[in-house]
Amino acid sequence: MLENRNILTLSIGYIIGIFMGLYCKISIVLFYVLVFLVHFIFYKQENKILSGESKSSSIKKGNILLIEESKLFLEQKSTLKAKQSNFKRGKFKLISFKRYFRYIKIIFNKKVIKLIIISSIISNSIVLYQNYRYENLYKSVDNKNIQITGTVVFTERDKYKVKVETKNYKNTYLEIYTKNQNLNYGDKISISGKFVLPQKSTNYKGFDYSSYLKTKKIYGSIYVVNVNLLSTNNVNFLLKYTNKLANEFKQVINDSKMTTDEKAIIQAILLGDKTGIEEKIINDFSESNISYILAISGMHISYIIIISSLIFNKLAGKHYSKPITSVIIFIYMCMVNFSPSVVRAGITGIIVLMSNFFYRRKDTWEALSISLLILLIYNPFLILNIGVNLSFAGTIGIIVFQSTLNQYFIDYLDRIERKAKRRNQKTIKFIIKMLNTKIMIFIKDNILLTISASIAVIPITAVTFNTVSVTSLIISVITSFLVGEIVILGLAFIIFKMELVQKILSVFLSILLAISKVGEKIPINKIYVVTPSLIQIIIYYFIVFIINYYLKVNLEKNKTSFQKRIKNLVSLIKYKIKQNKRKIISMILIICIFNFFIGAIPKNLKIYFIDVGQGDSCLIITPKNQTILIDGGGSESYNVRQKYFNAILVR
Repeated sequence: MLENRNILTLSIGYIIGIFMGLYCKISIVLFYVLVFLVHFIFYKQENKILSGESKSSSIKKGNILLIEESKLFLEQKSTLKAKQSNFKRGKFKLISFKRYFRYIKIIFNKKVIKLIIISSIISNSIVLYQNYRYENLYKSVDNKNIQITGTVVFTERDKYKVKVETKNYKNTYLEIYTKNQNLNYGDKISISGKFVLPQKSTNYKGFDYSSYLKTKKIYGSIYVVNVNLLSTNNVNFLLKYTNKLANEFKQVINDSKMTTDEKAIIQAILLGDKTGIEEKIINDFSESNISYILAISGMHISYIIIISSLIFNKLAGKHYSKPITSVIIFIYMCMVNFSPSVVRAGITGIIVLMSNFFYRRKDTWEALSISLLILLIYNPFLILNIGVNLSFAGTIGIIVFQSTLNQYFIDYLDRIERKAKRRNQKTIKFIIKMLNTKIMIFIKDNILLTISASIAVIPITAVTFNTVSVTSLIISVITSFLVGEIVILGLAFIIFKMELVQKILSVFLSILLAISKVGEKIPINKIYVVTPSLIQIIIYYFIVFIINYYLKVNLEKNKTSFQKRIKNLVSLIKYKIKQNKRKIISMILIICIFNFFIGAIPKNLKIYFIDVGQGDSCLIITPKNQTILIDGGGSESYNVRQKYFNAILVR
């Protein structure tokens, strides 16, 4: 898999280097040097042994060598027979690292290892250098009044992102706050104000604003005292007009007869602008587990490809419509300010389209890897962005699991249908016939797509939000029928400005709002879970991928020799478990009893001081696991429990 996918291999190495720089904060070169030295020492000892053996064997005569070779052949034959007899007697070693290590060596050959080492060294060096720049800037300007010149590259009410051109801070981005003057995209300004160091997490595993700003390449914030506008439209031609086009689309939406909430939601869905959405609505979407609807993703790119293909297939032909559609996708990426999820979907879509245009075989893994590599080269800290993690994890889940689940479902229906025909069960045959209709296949595909994405993102949501959704599958399937229509109707409305389309769109948006409110009130919508450890996450993904691969092997009709070996190995594991059922049950009972007694042992007194935004709160956990909260704070308009305690207690 990796040997023929160089970009995927480079991406894996790049991620390894970033993680080493972020969490270990050491150069990965030292690690590789240590590994090389260990390998060199063992390799040198092996060479000495082999050279000694070769010298002693060269002294012997040809006839002696012939006798030795025949002896060796007889020994190997007897060893093989002994192994076969041991296997028959049940002495076959199920857990053999030597056997399973062969498969690792097949995947990670010399070429793959070289690419991983090179890319990991590059990314690790970039992260360490970037961290060094951040720390130096923090030390030099923390709580100081500074004066800079820069260009506005992003606007959000009273908050702006500025690309700095001043010599000491050149090519850095700063976040500025000003209420004195309205600034526009592309304005070149001179500002003076107080630099404020971005706040790090004040609670255990709490929100780290410093890391959040790094994902946006922003070094810090400035509360502006004075602003001077030097010039306007200081951006390149493409960005200037795509931003102008985005503003025109927003104006069309604002001039419509939709309600304020509907206007804010359609702007978020189509253009990624959430500034107009009330906090209550955002919370409703979040609690209903459908907040992904407000983020631009692969679904939007898919509909752009469909609409563009329908138009330009007739105007320019199927072949030449692909580069035109690719250009439209890139323009759309510019309009939404290159949000990470759109970059992932946009680049993947462009690669797939252009591979068809140049008659090349498309590789989804390579396309996905290229988009990830571009994002991480632009900003390695995007690896911390929750949107990037959910977007790529969900896509990988769909690629890996959806085809297997779909094939398993079809195979299961075929078996039931054959059984129903043998027994002449008319009701079951009618149900299967209904399930094979187009609308039911569409519903089934949406359900399987949601399940596939959910399987991959469960650990990420558990780590980030400490929640596992129970009803998200039902709500996601219902909303999936709405969002597609909303995107198509929204694009049609902002282009053609038809009143009838606006009325239909308004109905769909009001239904979406109603679903978010209902979903938020469902009592078992979210289950809070303790933050899983890294080992637990690795075990989860390992088990899930093994089950998926085993299902795929079982569904394969023409199995390869490797797949047959896997199936036989699983059969052997089942046989061993069945043979040692009593021992396994006894071991599980002993572990459960042991854990129960460990939990009953009184623990140390623990006292936690929690920053709740209005002061410090104190949480006491007694040796008997009783909790006492002192000075929790909060009010009707400031929900401390939801903002701080739910997260802290489960972490």
